[in-house]
Amino acid sequence: QVWLRAARPKGLSAARRGSARRGSARRFRRMVAADEAVIADNLPLLRLPRGASKEQAFKLLEGSAQEAQHFAGVDASLLDCELDTELADKLLEFCAALPNQGCVCRLAHNDLSSGTDTEQRLFERIAERELRERELRFNQELKKKASNQKDFAVSAAQRRTAEDGIAAATARLAALDEEVLELNRKKKEAPWYMLCSTIESRGRNTISCLDLTDCGLHATGLVMLAQVLLELEHRADSSPVTELILDGNDVGDIGMSAVTSIIRLSSSLTSLRLRNVGITERGVSQVLAGLVSNKTLKLIDLRSNGLADLEVGKAACVGVRQFNPVVEILLE
Repeated sequence: QVWLRAARPKGLSAARRGSARRGSARRFRRMVAADEAVIADNLPLLRLPRGASKEQAFKLLEGSAQEAQHFAGVDASLLDCELDTELADKLLEFCAALPNQGCVCRLAHNDLSSGTDTEQRLFERIAERELRERELRFNQELKKKASNQKDFAVSAAQRRTAEDGIAAATARLAALDEEVLELNRKKKEAPWYMLCSTIESRGRNTISCLDLTDCGLHATGLVMLAQVLLELEHRADSSPVTELILDGNDVGDIGMSAVTSIIRLSSSLTSLRLRNVGITERGVSQVLAGLVSNKTLKLIDLRSNGLADLEVGKAACVGVRQFNPVVEILLE
């Protein structure tokens, strides 16, 4: 076993350090759940020092590689460096060296966002593009119908309106395509993208518990994460992620579409934690609706979402339990 002294994260602001200290008890309770698998095997996690630099993280991971059989995973919470492709690959390399498929990878309280509005702008532009495509199809259909009008004046006016709509939608789509292309380029520099792409690129996954508590994730990042996790389930030589912890990421209701796709399509996920993710009763209902067809989830934790009406959530649970009486749903 390797015992390490926790260091104060020098790279964080005073406000965030204060918040981290005040939330230490809450973090501990969240970490206990991820440690259940560790306790079962009586093996600890390799804990990187809080506030560790990239060089310190590399040194410890490399130095502990030959002792991998003594660990059930790695805890790289609160690092004082950005999670880039090199560090993500080193963490996954250590996980791959562990004796059992099904290890814990904890990256809690690391900022994986781009630090800009790239994710929000990309989300909005993709949504707008879908809207403009519908407008284009509507006006194309309107133009076809104009030829069926018996009144020439009505037909001509309808045709002009349709052509104007087609021109406006086409011009806007071209501008959106250019902007989305640039935003997609920028997103590749974000830590969340580097992490997801690194997990996806490795031939064999050994992580069964992925803890991304308070990582500054956005709905855009959750879309890619969902795609990667579902892909892992179809790889014969990989272990699927069975426990996903997303507590403390303010993804809001817009992020629940990606989460719901995981719930509906996953045949391996058994535990999903969504505490304090900024959702309203709309987001809660969306998540719970995904449970109707799910057969593997044993626990879904939706506590500490103060924007959601508790009574609405409870009513939704009653309906869900008629179709899925197995899953435990935590709302309060």
